[in-house]
Amino acid sequence: MLRNLIGGIAIGIANIIPGVSGGTMMVILGLFQKTMDAISGFFQPHNPKRKEQFLFLLQVLIGAAIGLIGFAKLLNILFEEYPTQTIYWFIGLVVFSIPLFLKAEVKDEKLSWLWVAIGMALIFAINLMAPGSEEGVVNPTFPAITPLHCVLMVAVGFVGGFAMLMPGVSGSMVLLIFGQYYLFKSYVAAVTSFAPDVLLSLVFIAIGIGLGIVTSAIVTNAALKKNKSATLSFILGLIIASSMVLIPFDVSYDLGMIVTCLMAVGFGGLIVSLLNRFA
Repeated sequence: MLRNLIGGIAIGIANIIPGVSGGTMMVILGLFQKTMDAISGFFQPHNPKRKEQFLFLLQVLIGAAIGLIGFAKLLNILFEEYPTQTIYWFIGLVVFSIPLFLKAEVKDEKLSWLWVAIGMALIFAINLMAPGSEEGVVNPTFPAITPLHCVLMVAVGFVGGFAMLMPGVSGSMVLLIFGQYYLFKSYVAAVTSFAPDVLLSLVFIAIGIGLGIVTSAIVTNAALKKNKSATLSFILGLIIASSMVLIPFDVSYDLGMIVTCLMAVGFGGLIVSLLNRFA
């Protein structure tokens, strides 16, 4: 149970940061395939493991909610005080997760370098389409609750939920591209206000996230069954490219910055190693 909660917290934290993938966090903790199986298996008509899989998903979702809400302020502090080092910490997490993915998921499968390249190209394309740096602030006024707004919130949740499970794909980055990330982040940040318009919008976002997660799991499982080698190669490409697009090139690197960034990468690798042993 504790492992599932910790995994959920890591997934929740990852999904509020543009460029960082919750699916990659699943790979790090060895929860990726188990989550795919649990979601798809939960809807099978004759499944003796349905209760066990439901409890597993519930634990992961509770952890994700804790990570999404409880760690948002901590991450804001880290990005304000040590923005570059924090990014390199996440790069370390992603890079050191690649051997784990190869060991746990790929195993004896033969990699298709064409699909690796396609996966990398998709991440580079998403990164190129992302808007330039903006000041994301919590908006004190939110859109009025209308039927169109509710449908839009379901769509926002669906996009985020679908991308949430894919290693290397950042749900927040996709929302940023569609111009909905800061609205989503503002709703999450304002949840403790218990304002009716905030809570109702979050309910519709949650519905969309649920639909997106289920759809993503079904599509991923179908792809794995049809062509496991190509699918895993594609996912590997997503993970590799996601670590590359995170590198900040608009920073002035002096000796102190280089040393602290390398330490941050190493710290990310240490966490991956510890999580792997714990898993």
